[in-house]
Amino acid sequence: MDALEEQLKIDKRKIQTSVCLQLPIEMTTYTLPKNTEVYIRNVMEIFLDECHQSHLKEYLNFCLSELLTNAKKANTKRVYFKEKGLDINNPEDYEKGMENFKMDTLTNIDHYLELQKKAGLYIKLVLRIQADKIYIDIKNNSQLTVFEKERIQQKLDSVQQYKEMDEVFKNVLDQSEGAGLGIIIIILMLQKVGLTKENYQVFSDDDETVTRIILPCNKVVYSGAEMLTYEFVNLEDTIPILKESFDQANKIVNTDEPLDRNALYEVVRKDLSLALLPFKDVLEKDKKCFDLKKAIAMLSDYDLKFIFSESNPRNRIIEGADFFKEILRHSRHVAYYVYTLYKNCPVKEVIGQDENYMYLLGLFDSLGALFLAGASKNQIDYITELSQQYSEFGEKILNIFLNRNASTYVTMVAAKRLGFSRNVYYDLVGWNGLSLVPDTYKDRIALLHLAEMVDFYSVGMVDFYQVEKLSLKLFNIADEKQFAKIVNDLREGYKAEHGEY
Repeated sequence: MDALEEQLKIDKRKIQTSVCLQLPIEMTTYTLPKNTEVYIRNVMEIFLDECHQSHLKEYLNFCLSELLTNAKKANTKRVYFKEKGLDINNPEDYEKGMENFKMDTLTNIDHYLELQKKAGLYIKLVLRIQADKIYIDIKNNSQLTVFEKERIQQKLDSVQQYKEMDEVFKNVLDQSEGAGLGIIIIILMLQKVGLTKENYQVFSDDDETVTRIILPCNKVVYSGAEMLTYEFVNLEDTIPILKESFDQANKIVNTDEPLDRNALYEVVRKDLSLALLPFKDVLEKDKKCFDLKKAIAMLSDYDLKFIFSESNPRNRIIEGADFFKEILRHSRHVAYYVYTLYKNCPVKEVIGQDENYMYLLGLFDSLGALFLAGASKNQIDYITELSQQYSEFGEKILNIFLNRNASTYVTMVAAKRLGFSRNVYYDLVGWNGLSLVPDTYKDRIALLHLAEMVDFYSVGMVDFYQVEKLSLKLFNIADEKQFAKIVNDLREGYKAEHGEY
């Protein structure tokens, strides 16, 4: 196995994790040497495999190569104009500079690539699956000029004139900046797989130029996973509970004396499964209740004794199950982290909820993962049988469930079935899709996102660049060193309070 294959083997695990959690995958280069371009192409192919879009590799490989080259050329143009003492935004200077740009840079490309690197001009590929869309972004930190925008728009407007590649080569030629064929060919290739020029976007974002290709998720896989989610959640009315956690709660309620509700609360609030139990009855009386202490207070001693007893048919006891324990651990950590972050947030007045709400949000955010990790044999057998209806994609659809990909969607469906309000289950599923969250709730969900990422980062599952900028901005975090300190402080705080990580 050569070095590239070894690196890709390592990266495949990271790509799988990022797809499961719907987080961005990012690669940066300053000079785009051939071996880096090959590596980037391989990463995109693995990503497409994980998104069940392998059939698009051939088309997208050309698109990727063309767009990376365009981004590199845009950066080269900036340093070339600067060296020549020309203003790239001035019409006369632009025309003068483009006269010899192509020849000068081709004959001395290493010099200009070195200038790009020194100037910090980068090229980024960002891959992400979010909801039912796949985004492929090529970014560079050179703002488009008016002339470049016009040229791009002209090419997009002219696409409808052409049906085949031969027509393009015969009729399109732009000697000043290269053949000028790339954009048109990209659109024609997208059309061959059922897409349109609407799936191709070029825009400026902050100080970057972004070229974006938007792909729909595999419709069969996506709708199959959606159907299995509802069937999975609705098949059983039980909640999987770890035996040692259940025994703690059962011991407190198994008494002839008045219940020690504070003791019960302290046990229940640290375990996602146990915390779910009181809400089933309470939500029938108060559909807006999302307060664990209030939920326990609303129930009689008799109710609580039954809820946390072996005779309650909703309790399905699980023993062992390391992955199930890991989900409970993650849930506890996120609850503590988001609670602590909220209390120390410089702008917590914009969050719109109190610390108890945020704690419970963090605890319940792993709801889908909990149900998947604690799935009964009956559930697994049933969704396996259902998945086989999809002869070509059945194994892939089932794989989504077995590898946590569907956990966010399961969280929403399960929370709805349990009776939580619309606001609650929307809050629970927005943390890894902040761009889709309404502005009113963005800061609150950004705080939950930060708590989730703190725990994933602490165990090496995610990298700093995958943390949303909005979440970092809440605490004025400018770099990874500052973020790592917050991660360490939260971990130490958790250890001090709970005696373990």
